[in-house]
Amino acid sequence: ATTSAEALNILKELPVSVMVSDYSMPEQTGAELLEQARTIRPETVRIILSGNNDQTATIASINQGRIFKFLTKPFDKDSLRAEIDLAIAEWHSRVYSDVEKRILKQTSLVQLIDKYQSQDDFVDAIAVVFAIREFDLLKAQLGNFKTNELLLNIAPSHATRDDGITIALLDEGHYCSFIKIARPGVDHQAVISALLDMFESNPIVDGRKHSVAFDIGYAVAQATDVDGAALVENAKTALNAAREGQMRRIVMFDAQLTSNRGRLLALESGLRTALGENEFVLFYQPKIDIAKQTLHGAEALIRWNSGVLGQVSPFEFIPLTEKNGMIDDIGEWVMNEAARQWRCWFPNIESGPAVSVNVSSVQLKNTDFIHNLERTLVQHDIPPSLLELEITESLMVDDMNGVIEILNQIKNLGVKLSIDDFGTGYSSLSYLSRLPVDTIKIDRSFIMPMLESDEKLAMVRNLIRLGHDMGMQLVAEGVEAIDQLLVLKELGCDITQGYYFSPPVAADEFIGKSSDIMNAHMHPANLQSVGSA
Repeated sequence: ATTSAEALNILKELPVSVMVSDYSMPEQTGAELLEQARTIRPETVRIILSGNNDQTATIASINQGRIFKFLTKPFDKDSLRAEIDLAIAEWHSRVYSDVEKRILKQTSLVQLIDKYQSQDDFVDAIAVVFAIREFDLLKAQLGNFKTNELLLNIAPSHATRDDGITIALLDEGHYCSFIKIARPGVDHQAVISALLDMFESNPIVDGRKHSVAFDIGYAVAQATDVDGAALVENAKTALNAAREGQMRRIVMFDAQLTSNRGRLLALESGLRTALGENEFVLFYQPKIDIAKQTLHGAEALIRWNSGVLGQVSPFEFIPLTEKNGMIDDIGEWVMNEAARQWRCWFPNIESGPAVSVNVSSVQLKNTDFIHNLERTLVQHDIPPSLLELEITESLMVDDMNGVIEILNQIKNLGVKLSIDDFGTGYSSLSYLSRLPVDTIKIDRSFIMPMLESDEKLAMVRNLIRLGHDMGMQLVAEGVEAIDQLLVLKELGCDITQGYYFSPPVAADEFIGKSSDIMNAHMHPANLQSVGSA
């Protein structure tokens, strides 16, 4: 820097380790500059390098600038490099010494919390755990040393926080804070939010600004009942809930979280061995062609009979498999088992009833998905037209062009495509017209209340009309009553699926159940019109 102002601006932007300054300068003395520098970055090691070696200058530099050394000219480069190396070593010592003073380790924090149990100057004890989002990515960008530097610099120092707040660095990317609340009725979350604001959210490392966001969990105990270790662990449990919830940033601990966490760990453990232990089975729910009064096909639905947990709902374990990556292996098993079973039931047909399988966005993003699909068709000798993949609308919001490319590859194989739960997600004519799909499934949330009002009935009518205008078949999900079926027939709906015909049934029941359905539910007398819909 050529001026004092430039030097101070650099210090404000960058975490400088060592600063070397002349003493006699036009704007101010080196001692005055280093005094200002000390207020900006107290950890920076400051050196005077000057031809002015009088005692007054030296004393002023020591008293004002708190310098590390006062070096006099002339000097040689090797000697100066040696002094700089010593100064950098001093900087390391200062920084990590300062951290020990202002950022404790977890064991020290726990001891501190326990100590406050015997004091009467506060009513509530709060442990708060902060976790930097995508910390591994940040570490990969900066490296270990720069990441540690960032961790040290973003936490608020003693000077910027209340005396009742202590901060500890737990491990990589995690801080824990202990807060004493001295007055009853204080909004705990507001106190935590204020503390969060003290953390630097856009630190600059090597001249580049980095964005830092936190997930937060906290636990509260009354001052008369404080167990430091338990309080911190409860805050960590709440943090896990905050990280898994995606939307909530700050979560308070309660006993249910412990139960939920235990359940989640049990599910994850069980899922790792479920395939190998043959704990998954497929159930099949028939789809009926309303006009032809024939079996149109069936939807294959996975069920988990855990040897430890018993029957586990797919609504509970499927989202977990998508998060931990198990969905690829489990989804591939579902597709293979459905194709195998269907070919056993219909060994000689080349077209006719098709079996449909749900496919998640995670599976479609797998580069091996198309290859696995082709292998399934060949291995089980099933015509592509007998297999249908059901995808959800929410898939479209991620990467429209990428999704369309994958769906076109699937269509080129001759496999059918269906949009599941239509109307509940990102419905848009602009994307619908571009998708190579054969079928739209109207979600049960539209079908079940459609007889309650003209408006709800009109919604279903319009969805059916829209699908037909675009050359697609319409499936109505969630049909549970004859009145619903008759109205759907009048509206021109093609296919129906729901408990009116059959719940999902095990493979050994499916064929017999399908025959019963056709005899009991599809008799022409039952499908006479009940008036204009």
